[in-house]
Amino acid sequence: MVLITHNLHHAYLVGDRFVLLKRGSMAGSYTKDGISLDELTRQMAGGSELEALSHELARGAQG
Repeated sequence: MVLITHNLHHAYLVGDRFVLLKRGSMAGSYTKDGISLDELTRQMAGGSELEALSHELARGAQG
């Protein structure tokens, strides 16, 4: 069964494998044993790209 959703809490309850897509390409593939809900949430939110952006925003706010 394939479940397409943005609600990670629902997906994590029923899923045993997770595939993340970004602009139509696979951005990651994980088993439930291989990724926590917190890390899956971080990856969905942008992962390292989000971290880089938050550093840029922090620099911009400082001056």
